[in-house]
Amino acid sequence: MWRFLIPLLLSGSSLLAAEPVFDAIDYSAPEKYLIAPVGLGDQAKIKAQALTLKADSDQQTVSNVLDWMNASLKYQAELAYEWRNYDSVIGDGCYGGCADYAIACGVLLKSAGIPTVWVKTMDVPWIWTLKRGDAFHTWSGHVFLEVYLDGKWVLLDPGAKRVYLNYSPEMRILPGNRFAYHKGNDPKAMIMSLQWEAWKQQTKAYFSKLDASLLPVDTSASVVLGKSCFVIGNSPYYQKLTQLAQQKGLIVAKSFNTGYDTYLPMAKGHVIYIATHDGRPTVPVTTLEKYFPNASAGIKPGRITVDGTEILFIEFPKAVLLDEKRKQLEREKKQLEQEKLLAQ
Repeated sequence: MWRFLIPLLLSGSSLLAAEPVFDAIDYSAPEKYLIAPVGLGDQAKIKAQALTLKADSDQQTVSNVLDWMNASLKYQAELAYEWRNYDSVIGDGCYGGCADYAIACGVLLKSAGIPTVWVKTMDVPWIWTLKRGDAFHTWSGHVFLEVYLDGKWVLLDPGAKRVYLNYSPEMRILPGNRFAYHKGNDPKAMIMSLQWEAWKQQTKAYFSKLDASLLPVDTSASVVLGKSCFVIGNSPYYQKLTQLAQQKGLIVAKSFNTGYDTYLPMAKGHVIYIATHDGRPTVPVTTLEKYFPNASAGIKPGRITVDGTEILFIEFPKAVLLDEKRKQLEREKKQLEQEKLLAQ
């Protein structure tokens, strides 16, 4: 059943944005999604290029389109914040992100005879951050395509060149822990991240009022019961710290080298193993001491307890780093030799 997209004037913006709608696609009539709006590019040029990529099977056609785009385009991050259609993407030979890449791919697929729908998603952790009212500095989402292949609607991630065959259009949680919230046949009317300010306002308004029961459990808002260990270090040091903790009979709840504002509060009252190099811990000292005041006093002796949290600093000298790099190079060399043997 069709539902008209109702224009919504976003406060503080002169741009009109469509209210996100998830169930507006008529999947029983895929032929409706063979034609793209005129504003997405020069129809004659798109059709001419699509015909060169069309194959005998739908799946091979999709593969040809993705291969051609991959060979023709380069990534240029600064282009991710301005509206770009097929003409500008192909004309410039570069894309700024998943949105303009999906737009160019979608119109090619349509012109090659593959019914295609654009699917907007937002990352579940970002949604929970917004709903908890926590501060955030980035906006994190992704654009997929639904394509009609061999008599069935499937999900395509064009940037990853991956088709998900066991897929239902009713699914809300998509690969990468992303929540699908808006589908349509006109990316510009949908408001993509290329329309940066309008897109941010739209997503904030939509997800602020979203029913949280539609989302997976918020794993960051969890409490570890009993005394566990949190490990802070880069590879391969976090693996070594994990082994040390397990040898002490500790259960490692989390190993990390980012997301300190999320995981350090969770570590309170537990044990923290921190890798150091030349006396410098992996975690910035100012960040560590925001949650554990004066924790840096334990770096030299290697141990300190702050408000019931036991913190161990374990030094890994440069010699260990060089040795690990040497071993890694040897492993890579052996792997290449094995691959050459298999290719013969």
